[in-house]
Amino acid sequence: MKNKLTLVLIVLMSTLFFPFSALAAEKQDRALIISTSNDITEVRILDTIISNFTSDITVKSDEESIKLDEYTHVFYVGTINKKISTDLINQMENFQGKVIFFGKNVEQLKKRFAFVKTSENEMIRSVSIPKSSIRTEIEEKRIIKKIEVVGKNQEVLASGDDTKPLIIKDNDSYYVGTTNFHNPIGMVIGEALYEVFGKQANSERVKYLRLEDIHPKVDAANLKEIAVYLKEQNIPYLVTVIPVYTSPKTQEEINLADVPELVKVLQYMQKNGASFILHGYKHQYRDSETGEGFEFWDVDNNRPVYQSQDDKIVIPTNEVQQQKLEQYEEKYIRDAIQNGVEEMISHRLYPLAFEPSHYAMSQAGYKILAEHFSTYVGQLQITDQSRKSTYSLITDGKPSFLHGMKLIPETMGYIDKDIKNPTNPYELSLKNMKAKGDDIAQYSDSYFAAFYHPYLGLDTLKEVVSILNSYPNTTWLDLKQSSNEVKVDDILIQSENGEITIEKDRLSSEYETTIVVNHSFKYLLIAGGLLFIMAIYLITSRFNLNPSTEIRNE
Repeated sequence: MKNKLTLVLIVLMSTLFFPFSALAAEKQDRALIISTSNDITEVRILDTIISNFTSDITVKSDEESIKLDEYTHVFYVGTINKKISTDLINQMENFQGKVIFFGKNVEQLKKRFAFVKTSENEMIRSVSIPKSSIRTEIEEKRIIKKIEVVGKNQEVLASGDDTKPLIIKDNDSYYVGTTNFHNPIGMVIGEALYEVFGKQANSERVKYLRLEDIHPKVDAANLKEIAVYLKEQNIPYLVTVIPVYTSPKTQEEINLADVPELVKVLQYMQKNGASFILHGYKHQYRDSETGEGFEFWDVDNNRPVYQSQDDKIVIPTNEVQQQKLEQYEEKYIRDAIQNGVEEMISHRLYPLAFEPSHYAMSQAGYKILAEHFSTYVGQLQITDQSRKSTYSLITDGKPSFLHGMKLIPETMGYIDKDIKNPTNPYELSLKNMKAKGDDIAQYSDSYFAAFYHPYLGLDTLKEVVSILNSYPNTTWLDLKQSSNEVKVDDILIQSENGEITIEKDRLSSEYETTIVVNHSFKYLLIAGGLLFIMAIYLITSRFNLNPSTEIRNE
């Protein structure tokens, strides 16, 4: 009895003096996405959008066993006409959290969504948020469900063509008249989710400049000029590094060790505002040129890199063959990561994140990446069906299919030459970049993120910086200030509060050993040369001294 009283007192005291842990647990948002189709392209996009608000995201098929009381927010994606199970209907009707219902089958929830009546489809060419200035044109027409609001207490959170309801709310129930989440509809949904999750937008937004495709053939002097300018402007920035350049004609490889002048520039950049991103190992596959090719996607066959570039293509006909192909991809990606990190740190260059070439990577690739990197930069390939199935989030986030990696988005594109305008070849790209920035500036917590190829020169870079600086209440991203981690075998790189720490063996790779041996040999040659010169000098001096001695003796 005494023991029971003691236990009760401990529990009561814990509740009195440590109430915040319990409250924190209650406030932890847990999102469930229910999918009705085998095609989960749109589900992954929704997953990405939601990840701005919570990283606790679960995706389940409506065919699976589901217990809604484990979640705070339920997202039902009605891609196809389908009968909802009686059990799931009852759970959603009585769910105490928030239900966000997309697309088809909503009429089956007769109580909770009695305020919604949908009919035939209709087309829209723009999306907007009522009672705000947010409005974005759509390049191609989109299909949405025609929504009739049945009731007086509902609120329209988003519209198509200004007057057609797209997202409507009734207490904790929300209906969205589409299952196509590609931008700009995705951006509008993301804006509406601030209300759904009860979140406030940050008062200051993030901008970043990313110098792209820095490989051993890059002009070091040109890069140094840009680095000096960015230092003078006190601008932190990102640099994507490709450690190996491969000639498309001869297949000759050039490593960072072969270009010491470039390594010195990169070290200067790292000390003066740059944070490095590993941009693959070679940024090419088959006969493509480094910086132009795809490293982690077989473009010719529109699939992951399953085989060596010279092998005859195998189309798997059974599970064993498919498994062998997947094993090849895994080793291929791990080797690229391992070699890339090892070669960079051998030159005291420390990557803090990863970006695949042209943002192309399989879902298996993301899972492998997450074992080595805590941070991913760029856009996302949503499915393994095509490298073109991409999505660009305009905020940061942690989609469930990135397996814990933080996503830092790219939102404003890059500068390219317009051959139709030889007098001002970058005018169109700069105009498009500014237009993208102006559009996303309407939305909460959006990143103003652009990348630039240094070979285009300093003058055009200054125009890009001017565009990025044109947005008020923004701060430059300094990746070293945040928590990042890179792990490869016995190598651990971490950043926090502007400092980078590294744990590794003295010589962590064959590449580094070769560099040390070559440097040692070079110093031995120099020392040997000096000793040889000194020996010649002493012999010559003694030879010259002997005749004079003989003369004095005479």
